[in-house]
Amino acid sequence: MAQIESSSSVQIRMAKGDAMPTSIKTKSGRVLTTSEIDRMAAEAARGLDLTTWTPRRGRRPLGATAGAHSPRIAVRLPEDLHERAMRRAAKEGRSISDVVRELLESYAPTPDSR
Repeated sequence: MAQIESSSSVQIRMAKGDAMPTSIKTKSGRVLTTSEIDRMAAEAARGLDLTTWTPRRGRRPLGATAGAHSPRIAVRLPEDLHERAMRRAAKEGRSISDVVRELLESYAPTPDSR
């Protein structure tokens, strides 16, 4: 059976000039079929029709106030911890951001929730 690669690893490999893998897994975990890959490649080769494009709404606000700033943080992790966390989050149908926010809320609760 062919090895299935994540879309992010495919992007890295393609940037380096490597050949396309035989199977690609999307960010959500769905495996693309060969016909889907071929269809997307043909669509990309034809060009993108921006007349049909509509902007998508952004993510939901994180704070109590709509439009409030939500800072980002970057952390360095051992690769195996990152892989385990991503695998578990995917299994639970959650994003890694949701998991980290929950853990930080537990670590530093608001004064009225203690």
